[in-house]
Amino acid sequence: MIHGLRGDHDARATWLAIADQAGPVLDHRHGYGAVFDAMVLLHHGDADAALERLAPEPDEVWKWVCWVWLHWYVALRAEASVLAGHPDARDRVDAARSVVAGNPVATVQLDRAEALLDGDLRRQLAAAAAFDAAGCPYQSARTLLPVGNGQVAEGTAALADLALTPVAVG
Repeated sequence: MIHGLRGDHDARATWLAIADQAGPVLDHRHGYGAVFDAMVLLHHGDADAALERLAPEPDEVWKWVCWVWLHWYVALRAEASVLAGHPDARDRVDAARSVVAGNPVATVQLDRAEALLDGDLRRQLAAAAAFDAAGCPYQSARTLLPVGNGQVAEGTAALADLALTPVAVG
């Protein structure tokens, strides 16, 4: 995933080939691999591809994930639905909330997705602050980029501090 966030696609391809050889392919394809791939796709602004990568319903992925991976799966699926303009985006955000209950970071991911869906800049900034408080600088930076104004520069600088490529916005 990190290679993808850094824009090093050759290194990512090499690592994915190793991962495919190291363990059950279905775990990688449908479990944690779907989560990592979706994060990279969202980072590069391809919400449609991220949503396609997360196409299986959450109930279908249980055989490939443990509970915490399901939290990330449903939160990313809801976020990708919002960013891709999926007609069920709000329902997916709402449904994901019961799955991620007790996971503060996944909950903030859903708060961010809902704020984007509602066009609520105040709640987007609140989500960025919550990610900062939770020690999630990457998620905070991603949250700031679509806000606009000075937040774009702040988010871009935070990504550079993490040695990551700029996030595609819009």
